Amino acid sequence: MGLNLFQVLKDIVDRPGVTGFEAQRQTCLVEYFSRFCDSVSIDVIGNVIGETGSGKRPVMLAGHYDQIGLMLNLVDEKGYGHFTTVGGIDHRVLYGARVKIWTGDEPAAYVTGTIGAKPSHLVERDARTKAVKTEDLHIDFGARDAEQADSWGVKPGCVATLHSPVERLGPSKTDVDLVVGAGFDDACSIPAFLRALELLEKTPLEGVKLYIVATVQEEIGLRGATVSGFNIAPWCALAVDVTHAQAPGVSASKVGDINIGKGPAIGVGANFTRELWLMMQQTAQQEKIPYQVEPIPAASGTDAWSLQVVKGGTITGLLSIPNRYMHSPNEVISIDDLENTGRLVASTIRELDRHDIPHTREVFRRTRHQPS
Repeated sequence: MGLNLFQVLKDIVDRPGVTGFEAQRQTCLVEYFSRFCDSVSIDVIGNVIGETGSGKRPVMLAGHYDQIGLMLNLVDEKGYGHFTTVGGIDHRVLYGARVKIWTGDEPAAYVTGTIGAKPSHLVERDARTKAVKTEDLHIDFGARDAEQADSWGVKPGCVATLHSPVERLGPSKTDVDLVVGAGFDDACSIPAFLRALELLEKTPLEGVKLYIVATVQEEIGLRGATVSGFNIAPWCALAVDVTHAQAPGVSASKVGDINIGKGPAIGVGANFTRELWLMMQQTAQQEKIPYQVEPIPAASGTDAWSLQVVKGGTITGLLSIPNRYMHSPNEVISIDDLENTGRLVASTIRELDRHDIPHTREVFRRTRHQPS
């Protein structure tokens, strides 16, 4: 029986993965990668790297599994936690959110809290419609003072995640397509990679060696992709991330014609290799895989941005999974989009296995005549 993408997604995303504190997700990914890869390793920065195939051309899949979150910088004498953000979290949605403060690397090593602020009834009228500044927020986790907080393991340096478990949208006990949860950006790429590996098992790779890399520290600067890309030195790199989808109040002029449920978006622009994005489009058409086109004029802000220039340049592409309400406690994506992303990744790898795309083409050479 094939992978249940909803269950895989929930298994990964319901575990904390705040940048720099990805241990629980990392353990989960090693287990999944080990089902399909010849070997699995973890590098010095925390990237999880699976390898399969024995061809001469290295192909790298990259999707980051770290997530945005919070970090405590103070526990005051009354037992309240004060914090800063890790990555680009949406400050508008913090007040009133429930969180888990992580005191260790075990699934049960957390303390439940809620983000509080002065109630709107008690602030000046003109302040009621404005987002509360981070420095004016605190986490109430039930401690009577700093000493009790410390006895629970809550101290500066602990990270916190928004508590929003993965669930299906719509009626309960139905397998509706749309799912909701915190942290789909970008751990949802990993189920798509696993589906691709499952499909590729039927056709062993001959021309390429495949590296499946769950990268870290993307949310604070693409660091995991930079490190793994340098070490692997791929002939070709394909990043998978999320992208903004149309939603109420979000016009197509802002995000392009990207919609949930219509397949992955193929990035087109200077950050990517033209031959690769054309290959992906043609492959999708041949395999009848739904896809969309996302125009990206410059830097994509994804792992593809760092992989494109690693070690003198890499053939680079980007597939993006449409996402509504990105960087909020309740992002929304489509299971069908995950499935079709996995299918397109697998089909693209098969094409790369059969066809070479040269890195450098000689377009002119002077012929020098030897003296007679």
